[in-house]
Amino acid sequence: MRAAKLFFKKTFILLFILTISFTLGLFYFFKSKDAPILKGEVIHHIKYKKDLTLDLYLPTNKVYSKSPVILFIHGGAWMVGRKETINLNRFHGAINKLRDKGYAVVSPEYTLAQNGHSPFPNCINDGIDALQWIKNNAENYTFDLNNIGVFGESAGAQIAMMTALAQGKGFHDTKLKAQYIVDIYGPNNLDALYHMPLVDSAYKMLESVPASFRSNFDITKHLFGFDPKVDPEKTKLFMEKYSPIRYTDENCPPVLIIHGKNDQVVPVSQSLDFQHLLDSIGIQNEIHLLDSVDHTFRGITETQRSEVQDWVIDFIERNYQK
Repeated sequence: MRAAKLFFKKTFILLFILTISFTLGLFYFFKSKDAPILKGEVIHHIKYKKDLTLDLYLPTNKVYSKSPVILFIHGGAWMVGRKETINLNRFHGAINKLRDKGYAVVSPEYTLAQNGHSPFPNCINDGIDALQWIKNNAENYTFDLNNIGVFGESAGAQIAMMTALAQGKGFHDTKLKAQYIVDIYGPNNLDALYHMPLVDSAYKMLESVPASFRSNFDITKHLFGFDPKVDPEKTKLFMEKYSPIRYTDENCPPVLIIHGKNDQVVPVSQSLDFQHLLDSIGIQNEIHLLDSVDHTFRGITETQRSEVQDWVIDFIERNYQK
């Protein structure tokens, strides 16, 4: 009995030490990355719908009587990823400076693929519902509903674009218009990735995940919710329904596109084709292609990383509605 108590005591102490070590390690990781989570007031895990929460990064400077808002949606192949991704160093410079310039940032969770269930259409409606939360809480947090933009990377960019473009078109509707879209290497035409390249891309997105975890993933079933090889017509309709390019018309807000020329997951042709469409219908847009840069900005230089921050900040500030 005494030996058992001693064992549990030692186990508890070990777990406590490991927890403290992990927490400190995470703190120093974020500190070294100058993470937004360590600056100003951040309200974590606000419930915005059943089983889903968001984090609210309030402005670090009170510049406006009402704060413009950025809805940031993380990437992860619709299968993995967390709302805390905003604290990685791909965009932290831009996020920190924009908060310092009076912007609030909302980073939500959204439905991910799991147990053979496709994340669609729930992940799209989640993005729209996060926008609805902003609308519903505008008075509580003094949000400026005339200055809201969406910002996403990879799969998150697809959700961000759909949030801005597809409301009320078979999806939820907030009656709230985004003033701009920041599209970072986002897939906007899923139909162009038809017949397995999309699946191959999803596998590539998951390369950083432990092999033991990947082995449990049937990508096709998780992404589509069915076997796309069995019903090609259903697959084509699926791709079309969730492609932002299908909802892009003269009502589209200004768009900033940033993409690596060597992207092996989402071909840079996706962004070039999107730019061509935007130009053809007279939508203000800006595109930056990064030499020798892969997906998630692998291979990016410090100079390029700094340019990305400046492009994002300048574009968002230019689209502030006075």
